[in-house]
Amino acid sequence: MTDARTAPAPRRPGGVLVTGASGTIGRAVVDALLEAGESVVAGMRDPRAWIADGARRASGVSVRSEAGGSGFGAGVPGGGAGSRAGGARADGAGPGRPLGKPLRAPNQKPLQNPTRKPGAGAAAAAPSGRAGALAAAGHPAHTVSAASPAGASAATVRAFDFADRGTWSSALGGVDRVFLMLPPTIGEVGRTLIPFIDTAMENGVRQIVFLSPQGVPLQARSPQHDVERYLKRTRAPYTVLRPNVLLQSLSTGFRDDIRRRRELAVPAAAARVAFVDGRDVARVAARVLGEPGHLRKTYALSGEQALGYAQLASLLTEVLDRPIRYSATNEPDFERRMAEQGATPNEIARQSAVFRAVRLRALSLPNRNIRRLTGLPATTVRRFIEDHRDSWL
Repeated sequence: MTDARTAPAPRRPGGVLVTGASGTIGRAVVDALLEAGESVVAGMRDPRAWIADGARRASGVSVRSEAGGSGFGAGVPGGGAGSRAGGARADGAGPGRPLGKPLRAPNQKPLQNPTRKPGAGAAAAAPSGRAGALAAAGHPAHTVSAASPAGASAATVRAFDFADRGTWSSALGGVDRVFLMLPPTIGEVGRTLIPFIDTAMENGVRQIVFLSPQGVPLQARSPQHDVERYLKRTRAPYTVLRPNVLLQSLSTGFRDDIRRRRELAVPAAAARVAFVDGRDVARVAARVLGEPGHLRKTYALSGEQALGYAQLASLLTEVLDRPIRYSATNEPDFERRMAEQGATPNEIARQSAVFRAVRLRALSLPNRNIRRLTGLPATTVRRFIEDHRDSWL
């Protein structure tokens, strides 16, 4: 049997569009795809931020993820922390852009959109996907190096905003696969992600990998549930990745609590969680995007151990060599603290939903799917804390 660790997946023709590429998870997916030799389009609302960040990373300067957001989105699969990349207002509306329903792709069943239908009107005309089309449309395209190994290819950066349909076709130009994630600022997917899925299908996309929470079956009113249901009710060539609670939440949304207050205050009670490293999720994404056999499949991605938050605080105490305590707060106090730290209502709602799933013990089961899909074991919690130790000092 071929060892997945030594036999990389064969490179497929075409490229991959990564939405929300300037967020924590999106950036990790870009890096993993580049390492696998893929052609990558990094889609984001403001390419200039990526270019400046790329220059800092190339010079070895550490870039913290706090700029431009509360950071809580990193702990919620489908939310990009530290960035508004691909973001929009809560209703998904963009200024000056018609929100009419686009034409349905010919290979999709004529089933009803499970979310609220967009209003009438024609969609805005999109620029061509040819090279240089972004510059002509007022969205300059750039090619910059991501934080990938020496000699790796570079990602092409293109302006992309779910609320601006004029950026969709340009971002999709030359790609045949999409890594799709929900920005923390979007709560209404019927006017944003679902029409974008239709547009991607019309542009010949052959695979959509959607990042969704592992507890989504318990969150029937969540926007990710609506997207999953739409993908499954159509003939969309989807793959759904459902990560458990991301360890990146410790180094982004909860970083200041750990660093300054030496406290981890969350409404998790005594429940355990099989935490997962976003870097492992990115490796899985690169794998399922780079080889056949994953269409219309859903993968739950968890770590190989489950820890309670008290154990997590103990590990932080040991690695950081300073006392970190766990405070089992209640949901109202947790939501109030998030609001005080600048989290949006959508971010607060998603975090609260995650911790409700935690308290229901729905996220406590470890699995070996990361090892099975990539050939490497999931990153341990201790290893993650050691790798990110400087985040809390």
